[in-house]
Amino acid sequence: MALPSNPDAAGGPLPGCLIISGLPGAGKTTVSRLVAARLPRSARLDGDDVANMIVNGRVRVDQPGEESRRQLRLRARNLCALAASFARDGFTPVIDHVVPDRDVLAFMAGGLRPLPVMFVVLAPPLEVCRRRNLARPARERVDFDFGPLDRSMREELDGTGWWLDTAAMTPEDTADAITAHARRRALVAA
Repeated sequence: MALPSNPDAAGGPLPGCLIISGLPGAGKTTVSRLVAARLPRSARLDGDDVANMIVNGRVRVDQPGEESRRQLRLRARNLCALAASFARDGFTPVIDHVVPDRDVLAFMAGGLRPLPVMFVVLAPPLEVCRRRNLARPARERVDFDFGPLDRSMREELDGTGWWLDTAAMTPEDTADAITAHARRRALVAA
């Protein structure tokens, strides 16, 4: 897919902060790297990297309970603080993070205020994500059933931001589409 020739085409900065979300196996890591590489000044922030900063006492986000929710908000708060810092110095932050529901998205938009927030959900069907997850090296696989996360995200976030079914798209095509159209299709907070 050639880069679109329109005012939003790749090469120009995206205003504010771009959050790329989706299930494990949706392509967040690959696509967020490609999107960041297409922007003239960008920083890619990975939610997993922030979570891995917790050396002892980490609770997986798929676990029920207050501690899991608290750590999810801690991760989101730190991602937003880092993103705001990069944005203040003229970099477009591209956040790769699973945003499971409206509460977390609202929390992040509040933490990024006054930046405009663009929210893209990479949304191939659940079976595509499961297949991609199984194709990963063993150390990179997610080892919990993310079917409940899929249901929750679709129930809580449907119609919020830009849901992009990437099942038939290459990562490059996906990054081109996001870079070209996110400012119009993904804006959730201005």
